[in-house]
Amino acid sequence: MSHCPETLPEASVSKNFCAHQLNDISVNQARSILSIPNTDSILVLERGESAVSLLKDTNGDTYPDKRFIIAEAPGLNHGLALHGNYLYATSSTTVYRWTFNSDATTSSGDRTIVITGMNADGKGGAPNGHRTRTIIFDEVGRLYISIGSAGNVDRDSYRSRIRRFDISDQTSYPIDFTTGEVFADGLRNEVGLSFDSSNILWGVENGADNLYRSDLGGDIHNDNPGEELNRFPESNKGKTYGYPYCWSEYLLPKYGKGPGTVWAWPNIKHDNVLTTDDWCRKNSVPSELSMQAHSAPLGMSFYKWKESYITNQCKGSFPKEFDGYAFIAFHGSWNRDPSTGYKVVYVPISDGRVKGDPVDLLVHTGATREWGDGMRPVDVDFDQCGRLLISSDGTKPNYNKGSKVIIMSFDDVDKQRETYGGCCGKESKGPTHSKSNGRKLSITMSGNIWTIMFALLLFFFVSHQRR
Repeated sequence: MSHCPETLPEASVSKNFCAHQLNDISVNQARSILSIPNTDSILVLERGESAVSLLKDTNGDTYPDKRFIIAEAPGLNHGLALHGNYLYATSSTTVYRWTFNSDATTSSGDRTIVITGMNADGKGGAPNGHRTRTIIFDEVGRLYISIGSAGNVDRDSYRSRIRRFDISDQTSYPIDFTTGEVFADGLRNEVGLSFDSSNILWGVENGADNLYRSDLGGDIHNDNPGEELNRFPESNKGKTYGYPYCWSEYLLPKYGKGPGTVWAWPNIKHDNVLTTDDWCRKNSVPSELSMQAHSAPLGMSFYKWKESYITNQCKGSFPKEFDGYAFIAFHGSWNRDPSTGYKVVYVPISDGRVKGDPVDLLVHTGATREWGDGMRPVDVDFDQCGRLLISSDGTKPNYNKGSKVIIMSFDDVDKQRETYGGCCGKESKGPTHSKSNGRKLSITMSGNIWTIMFALLLFFFVSHQRR
């Protein structure tokens, strides 16, 4: 007999969805999260432990209830991947590998260094600059590593790239990071990476801060540059996506040309020549989608619906209509007023192209974006039954406040009988959220009721006065 974990407090979710947190398990600054294929187990990189933990379902209810540390190394802080029979994880300088066994409950201890020298350019990876290194494998086993900038706006893009490695020759270990093929250039901080169903790599980019251009309105940092959703087909291999010379418009009410328009960063040179808007538009690959500035997208995953969700009688699977959509975790802003992010959204995608703006899936209830317990979404992945896994690393200074793992599921609707199942048999109480533009706060169901009551009272009052 199955049960559901505790409903996530303060959550407002899209209609027919629900969110539960795994209260039986404590995690310390949960970063990357991965579902282990064909099991109900989950891998989590815990930055606070410098370790990878395995979350296992031990009572058969499909929700993990026990935690085991299975891999440890100095400074593990974000990147996590499975490939073949190996587990991979990253510090700011190194990619490590361990033999992987999904039944293991202790660390194997057979740690191998695969890639090293990821901050060998002298600009630092820790404590200076972006410290995370995201890793992912393609279908033929090549390893991709994304590293962010050293500062807000660097002089060049040497650090800010995705590099690709053939790691099949184990005698070459450890591989010098700087020898990797430059797969994509000019990416300020492409933290979230995911392959779509056509095996094309996509990523989400964190834009720069403190943008000021006198000809575009002066201080425009609140809504620009936009966070980017980028697509990296093999045909674009080695091309630049703009950083540090160019940026993407999100919202410029008076001077703008529309979201996604490419502009030049002020007073920056390329080959000793000041860059211009025209140069940027001719020489950089534009993003697929420009999103609200300062949302801080850190994780993404494509939903790939499977027939096995039906044959295995899965409960809570996301519906087939979401097949191919990109789901993105927004960590949240630190220098925007009002704040934005702190949520999970989805982007409609069809035939490999974006078909609409982000839509809120999970947001904080109330007047502020920030969660009372400090929750900040980091990464997302889908489990073997098509439910969405979400990690949260918490908020400074006490990171354990808000560090958790969340599972989102869908209330399985039988449209003919209009009955509800899954999700503990309860219909979600959250509203259907609209465009996720960072300028409209989500309203809870209770807030909607009070708004309707007030409107009715005002209507009757005005009608009476007119009589």
